[in-house]
Amino acid sequence: MDDARFQEAKAAYDAGDYRVAAKGFLAAAGRGTDGNGAAYHMAGNALMRLRRYSDAVSVYRHALRDELYEKRAAARVNLASALVAQAEYGEAVEEYRAALEDPEYDAHYRALQGMAGAHMQMGHIEEAATAYRQAALDSGNPDPGKALNNLGLCFMALDRPGDAVEAYKAALGFDTYSGRGKALANLGIAFHALGLDAEAVKAFEKAIQLHGHSLSGQALEAFDRSQAALVAPTPEREVVEGWQTGEMPPVIESSMVGMSGFDDGATVEFAAIPGSDIESGTPGTGAVLETEEIEESAFFTRSDQDMREADRELRRAERLSRRETRNPWRTVVSIASVVVVVAGALLALYFTGLGFPTQAMTVDGLLEARAAGSAVDKYWVAVPDADVDKEMAKLPPVKEFQLGAIERAARTSRVEVTVTPDNGAPLRYEITLSREGVGWKVSGVANDWRTPEDD
Repeated sequence: MDDARFQEAKAAYDAGDYRVAAKGFLAAAGRGTDGNGAAYHMAGNALMRLRRYSDAVSVYRHALRDELYEKRAAARVNLASALVAQAEYGEAVEEYRAALEDPEYDAHYRALQGMAGAHMQMGHIEEAATAYRQAALDSGNPDPGKALNNLGLCFMALDRPGDAVEAYKAALGFDTYSGRGKALANLGIAFHALGLDAEAVKAFEKAIQLHGHSLSGQALEAFDRSQAALVAPTPEREVVEGWQTGEMPPVIESSMVGMSGFDDGATVEFAAIPGSDIESGTPGTGAVLETEEIEESAFFTRSDQDMREADRELRRAERLSRRETRNPWRTVVSIASVVVVVAGALLALYFTGLGFPTQAMTVDGLLEARAAGSAVDKYWVAVPDADVDKEMAKLPPVKEFQLGAIERAARTSRVEVTVTPDNGAPLRYEITLSREGVGWKVSGVANDWRTPEDD
């Protein structure tokens, strides 16, 4: 490795000129791989900051070919981050796992948090929860609160709000955690899901008043419902998932510990890349909800298997309880008497485009939520939030609206609507819906450039 060129590239890197730095590190490596691991590793870091993820993958792999390079595990973690940026989540998990198996690697929490984020992207929620829990329990983790907050999000996705409450409270137990407002907001959502509305309101108020946290649309909806429940309780509750206050930017590891101008484990903000935003600091203890003490959470004493077994036992007990209240012969007779009628009715409803919620109910709810500035995700089919935002951007701020003709079919329907914005003349749109289960959800919004007067 050409040390002079390496130092020049390092100076450019420290100055934030990552393009020059990347070229300089590659020039310092020259040809071959032996002895050039550090240069390739730093070149990969520079390319990551330039968002040239594909090039970074190639360069990190060159660094790993240097068998004598001491920071191979760190290079693997950064390679995994680059793979995640390209949506190669399966390969990323394998690289994170390989880093964890390296006996020389001691920053396990970084690889675990990155692995958890990749699992989340693939929908492997239980695997993500296991990795986040291990990251939180890693003695080398300077800020376990972030992993605990994400663990709570995993539990909410698994419909285990009770375990989510434990995770959020554990996160709040670390004074060094800067995201206490996020954790409190998520705690409020979990309390609301459990029907503990007084505790939910208290958590939301502390998130706002003590930490200046701005509640997401989902958190605001849960806050409003909990406040309303304290005034006039309602027997039915809807679980509101809190997925907007996670801690999931990527981890970029340095290849040169102690190098001036380059932090070991420095983080870079990349769009929608999972991982963990690692900051300096050491775990703290003490008060949790500012002035309240909280007893030690069972989260720290139960194994992953214990938690899964407890969840299964709870669900099994619920099923047995329901069965004990039923008369099995009565159930059989009831099913036998209505099966033909129900089957015929369902087929008729399906092919005529009827369902519940109906097309009109779904569109009406969507536009009401739009007018009120509330979340609209529940009215859409399962598509990425970015696609929902892009489609909803076609609609102006809604002052009032009117539904028009409805074209019904078995799988796809269309509804004409006239929207009057806050300022301007009425506009026409065609909203497309797709059948989801027995009901309808929105799948697209299109402008109808005819004006209402054209009819």
